[in-house]
Amino acid sequence: MALTKLQRRLIVEIEHIASSAGQDYRNIEQYEEAARTPKLNSIKRQMIIGSVVGRYTLADELLSTIICHVYFKKPRKSFSFRQLWGTKKFSAFAYHVLDNLYPLQKMSLVHELRPVPKNIRDILNRLNALRNALAHSFFPENRKSYRAAKAVIYRDHDIFTVEGFEVFEADGQDLIDFLLERAYGVKPDRD
Repeated sequence: MALTKLQRRLIVEIEHIASSAGQDYRNIEQYEEAARTPKLNSIKRQMIIGSVVGRYTLADELLSTIICHVYFKKPRKSFSFRQLWGTKKFSAFAYHVLDNLYPLQKMSLVHELRPVPKNIRDILNRLNALRNALAHSFFPENRKSYRAAKAVIYRDHDIFTVEGFEVFEADGQDLIDFLLERAYGVKPDRD
């Protein structure tokens, strides 16, 4: 099936953004030969870091949703959080409570209200540590916890390898599947 006009426009935008950000690996031959390998390594790292931060942010959002479902019961099926944002009570709760809790604190609250399996809490703990290392260090492999291995290790694998990233992705998907089910009652659609 052919791409829609919107999809074609989005591809052009993505290519422009990738080029502007120096992430245009498809055009690697346009770089000087000596710069190609470092550039490709940089692009790979940025893709992995972006995925880790994105997964962390989604988990944080889903934990917030779970908490909101507890403290802001929907009076009718058609009621949504979008409508709640218009209320002073909800916006104050979001700004002064949710915005000041880190995902680990949110998970602790969610677990207190209704137990969360240990393996899911462990995944969030690992994701939190990984995200902190990647988001707060340009060279996270030099952090104390990774210095001996000279690599950012996630469950016995370097996160910047295909194997390490696949292990991370599998864990991350398990976490998101659990949180989606808890937040919205949506069962994962995986085989």
